[in-house]
This record gives sequence, structure tokens and C-alpha cells, in this order.
Amino acid sequence: MTRDDLIREYRQHSGSWQAVVGVYALLVGAMVLSGYMMVS
Repeated sequence: MTRDDLIREYRQHSGSWQAVVGVYALLVGAMVLSGYMMVS
């Protein structure tokens, strides 16, 4: 893979970082919530 290919891939995926962050936040929130339910 050349540097140009890497840059092109990065530009294609950079628009969907919000979706990745959203899914990650959802997973962390679910884990925190389930842990809180177990403790209390």
C-alpha cells in the first residue's frame, strides 16, 4: 500500500468517526449501567 492509498482510505473512513464514537459510547454506557445495577 502506498502513502496515497493510505491517505485515500483515511479520508473515506474519517467521515464515519462520529458513528464509531457513538457506538463506543453506547457500549460503555451499557456496561456502566449494568455494573451499577449489579452493585445497587
